[in-house]
Amino acid sequence: MMEEIDIKNRIIKVAQDIFKRYGFKKSTMDEIALASGKGKSTLYHYFKSKEEVFAAVIEKEGSTMFRELNKIITANIDCKSKLKKYIITRMSLIDELANLYSAIKSDYLNHFNFIQKYREKYDEYEIFFIEQILQDGINKKEFNIDKDDTKIYAYGIATALKGIEIPFFLENRYSKINNRLDGMLNILIYGLSCKETKS
Repeated sequence: MMEEIDIKNRIIKVAQDIFKRYGFKKSTMDEIALASGKGKSTLYHYFKSKEEVFAAVIEKEGSTMFRELNKIITANIDCKSKLKKYIITRMSLIDELANLYSAIKSDYLNHFNFIQKYREKYDEYEIFFIEQILQDGINKKEFNIDKDDTKIYAYGIATALKGIEIPFFLENRYSKINNRLDGMLNILIYGLSCKETKS
Protein backbone atom coordinates (compact mmCIF):
# COMPACT_ATOMS: atom_id res chain seq x y z
CA MET A 1 0.00 0.00 0.00
CA MET A 2 2.78 2.43 0.97
CA GLU A 3 4.68 1.55 -2.19
CA GLU A 4 1.61 2.37 -4.31
CA ILE A 5 1.30 5.79 -2.65
CA ASP A 6 5.01 6.45 -3.29
CA ILE A 7 4.67 5.50 -6.96
CA LYS A 8 1.61 7.73 -7.39
CA ASN A 9 3.35 10.66 -5.68
CA ARG A 10 6.41 10.13 -7.88
CA ILE A 11 4.26 10.27 -11.02
CA ILE A 12 2.55 13.48 -9.80
CA LYS A 13 5.89 15.13 -9.02
CA VAL A 14 7.35 14.25 -12.42
CA ALA A 15 4.17 15.36 -14.19
CA GLN A 16 4.28 18.65 -12.28
CA ASP A 17 7.69 19.43 -13.81
CA ILE A 18 6.67 18.35 -17.32
CA PHE A 19 3.43 20.35 -17.31
CA LYS A 20 5.33 23.38 -16.02
CA ARG A 21 7.94 23.08 -18.78
CA TYR A 22 5.72 22.28 -21.77
CA GLY A 23 2.22 23.25 -20.70
CA PHE A 24 -0.81 20.97 -20.53
CA LYS A 25 -1.43 20.82 -24.30
CA LYS A 26 2.07 19.79 -25.35
CA SER A 27 2.76 17.35 -22.52
CA THR A 28 2.10 13.66 -23.18
CA MET A 29 1.52 10.54 -21.12
CA ASP A 30 4.55 9.00 -22.89
CA GLU A 31 6.79 11.77 -21.52
CA ILE A 32 5.39 11.42 -18.02
CA ALA A 33 5.84 7.63 -18.06
CA LEU A 34 9.41 7.92 -19.36
CA ALA A 35 10.42 10.62 -16.86
CA SER A 36 8.92 8.69 -13.94
CA GLY A 37 10.76 5.53 -14.93
CA LYS A 38 7.50 3.61 -15.28
CA GLY A 39 5.79 1.98 -18.23
CA LYS A 40 2.61 3.46 -19.68
CA SER A 41 0.63 0.54 -18.30
CA THR A 42 1.75 1.49 -14.77
CA LEU A 43 0.85 5.12 -15.42
CA TYR A 44 -2.64 4.17 -16.60
CA HIS A 45 -3.06 1.95 -13.54
CA TYR A 46 -2.99 5.11 -11.39
CA PHE A 47 -4.47 7.66 -13.80
CA LYS A 48 -7.03 7.10 -16.55
CA SER A 49 -5.94 10.10 -18.63
CA LYS A 50 -3.63 13.10 -18.91
CA GLU A 51 -6.48 15.24 -17.56
CA GLU A 52 -6.59 13.11 -14.41
CA VAL A 53 -2.84 13.50 -13.90
CA PHE A 54 -3.18 17.26 -14.36
CA ALA A 55 -6.03 17.37 -11.82
CA ALA A 56 -3.78 15.62 -9.27
CA VAL A 57 -0.98 18.13 -9.97
CA ILE A 58 -3.38 21.06 -9.50
CA GLU A 59 -4.65 19.57 -6.24
CA LYS A 60 -1.08 19.21 -5.00
CA GLU A 61 -0.08 22.75 -5.94
CA GLY A 62 -3.29 24.18 -4.51
CA SER A 63 -2.68 22.40 -1.19
CA THR A 64 0.84 23.84 -1.11
CA MET A 65 -0.45 27.35 -1.73
CA PHE A 66 -3.25 27.19 0.85
CA ARG A 67 -0.92 25.67 3.45
CA GLU A 68 1.71 28.40 3.01
CA LEU A 69 -0.84 31.21 3.00
CA ASN A 70 -2.51 29.80 6.11
CA LYS A 71 0.82 30.10 7.93
CA ILE A 72 0.71 33.83 7.29
CA ILE A 73 -2.93 34.14 8.38
CA THR A 74 -2.09 32.54 11.74
CA ALA A 75 1.24 34.37 12.23
CA ASN A 76 1.58 36.58 15.30
CA ILE A 77 2.40 39.83 13.46
CA ASP A 78 0.60 43.14 13.00
CA CYS A 79 -2.13 43.03 10.38
CA LYS A 80 -0.62 45.61 8.02
CA SER A 81 2.52 43.47 7.78
CA LYS A 82 0.37 40.36 7.51
CA LEU A 83 -1.60 41.71 4.56
CA LYS A 84 1.58 42.80 2.78
CA LYS A 85 3.26 39.45 3.44
CA TYR A 86 0.14 37.60 2.27
CA ILE A 87 0.07 39.48 -1.05
CA ILE A 88 3.81 39.10 -1.77
CA THR A 89 3.81 35.41 -0.77
CA ARG A 90 0.72 34.75 -2.86
CA MET A 91 2.34 36.28 -5.94
CA SER A 92 5.56 34.36 -5.31
CA LEU A 93 3.66 31.07 -4.97
CA ILE A 94 1.69 31.65 -8.16
CA ASP A 95 4.98 32.20 -9.98
CA GLU A 96 6.39 29.01 -8.48
CA LEU A 97 3.24 26.92 -8.91
CA ALA A 98 2.86 27.56 -12.64
CA ASN A 99 0.39 24.73 -13.27
CA LEU A 100 -2.04 26.11 -10.69
CA TYR A 101 -1.89 29.54 -12.29
CA SER A 102 -2.41 28.00 -15.74
CA ALA A 103 -5.47 26.12 -14.48
CA ILE A 104 -6.97 29.26 -12.99
CA LYS A 105 -6.33 31.55 -15.96
CA SER A 106 -6.15 29.54 -19.21
CA ASP A 107 -9.28 29.70 -21.36
CA TYR A 108 -8.42 26.49 -23.23
CA LEU A 109 -8.94 24.51 -19.99
CA ASN A 110 -12.46 25.87 -19.45
CA HIS A 111 -14.20 22.71 -20.70
CA PHE A 112 -12.78 20.55 -17.90
CA ASN A 113 -15.24 20.31 -14.99
CA PHE A 114 -12.49 19.84 -12.40
CA ILE A 115 -10.90 23.13 -13.49
CA GLN A 116 -14.11 25.10 -12.93
CA LYS A 117 -14.59 23.50 -9.52
CA TYR A 118 -11.02 24.31 -8.55
CA ARG A 119 -11.36 27.92 -9.69
CA GLU A 120 -14.41 28.30 -7.45
CA LYS A 121 -12.52 26.70 -4.55
CA TYR A 122 -9.52 28.99 -5.15
CA ASP A 123 -11.71 32.13 -5.16
CA GLU A 124 -13.48 31.04 -1.97
CA TYR A 125 -10.17 30.51 -0.17
CA GLU A 126 -8.84 33.84 -1.44
CA ILE A 127 -11.79 35.79 -0.06
CA PHE A 128 -11.76 33.82 3.20
CA PHE A 129 -8.04 34.45 3.83
CA ILE A 130 -8.27 38.19 3.11
CA GLU A 131 -11.38 38.50 5.26
CA GLN A 132 -9.55 36.85 8.15
CA ILE A 133 -6.73 39.41 7.95
CA LEU A 134 -9.16 42.33 7.72
CA GLN A 135 -11.27 41.06 10.62
CA ASP A 136 -8.15 40.60 12.73
CA GLY A 137 -7.09 44.15 11.85
CA ILE A 138 -10.50 45.51 12.88
CA ASN A 139 -10.38 43.64 16.20
CA LYS A 140 -6.91 45.03 16.92
CA LYS A 141 -8.01 48.52 15.83
CA GLU A 142 -5.43 48.55 13.05
CA PHE A 143 -7.89 48.90 10.17
CA ASN A 144 -10.57 51.56 9.85
CA ILE A 145 -13.26 49.32 8.34
CA ASP A 146 -16.78 48.53 9.45
CA LYS A 147 -16.89 44.85 10.37
CA ASP A 148 -19.97 44.38 8.16
CA ASP A 149 -17.96 45.51 5.13
CA THR A 150 -15.06 43.05 5.37
CA LYS A 151 -16.37 40.86 2.53
CA ILE A 152 -16.73 43.88 0.22
CA TYR A 153 -13.16 44.96 0.99
CA ALA A 154 -11.91 41.39 0.59
CA TYR A 155 -13.50 41.18 -2.88
CA GLY A 156 -11.96 44.53 -3.78
CA ILE A 157 -8.47 43.44 -2.74
CA ALA A 158 -8.84 40.07 -4.50
CA THR A 159 -9.93 41.85 -7.69
CA ALA A 160 -6.94 44.21 -7.50
CA LEU A 161 -4.59 41.24 -7.11
CA LYS A 162 -6.03 39.54 -10.18
CA GLY A 163 -5.51 42.74 -12.12
CA ILE A 164 -1.78 42.95 -11.43
CA GLU A 165 -1.11 39.29 -12.24
CA ILE A 166 -1.24 39.79 -16.01
CA PRO A 167 1.75 42.14 -16.45
CA PHE A 168 3.85 40.29 -13.88
CA PHE A 169 3.32 36.72 -15.04
CA LEU A 170 2.31 36.80 -18.68
CA GLU A 171 5.20 39.14 -19.44
CA ASN A 172 7.67 37.30 -17.18
CA ARG A 173 8.35 40.26 -14.94
CA TYR A 174 8.06 38.52 -11.60
CA SER A 175 11.64 39.48 -10.63
CA LYS A 176 10.53 43.12 -10.39
CA ILE A 177 7.44 42.40 -8.37
CA ASN A 178 8.63 43.65 -4.98
CA ASN A 179 9.45 47.13 -6.24
CA ARG A 180 6.29 47.38 -8.31
CA LEU A 181 4.07 46.16 -5.48
CA ASP A 182 5.39 48.54 -2.84
CA GLY A 183 3.49 51.54 -4.15
CA MET A 184 0.22 49.66 -4.47
CA LEU A 185 0.60 48.02 -1.07
CA ASN A 186 1.32 51.30 0.67
CA ILE A 187 -1.80 52.90 -0.82
CA LEU A 188 -3.90 49.85 0.00
CA ILE A 189 -2.65 49.09 3.49
CA TYR A 190 -2.17 52.60 4.85
CA GLY A 191 -5.47 53.62 3.29
CA LEU A 192 -7.13 50.98 5.47
CA SER A 193 -5.23 51.92 8.62
CA CYS A 194 -6.66 53.76 11.55
CA LYS A 195 -5.22 57.21 12.13
CA GLU A 196 -3.00 57.54 15.15
CA THR A 197 -4.43 59.94 17.68
CA LYS A 198 -2.35 62.18 19.89
CA SER A 199 -2.89 61.68 23.58
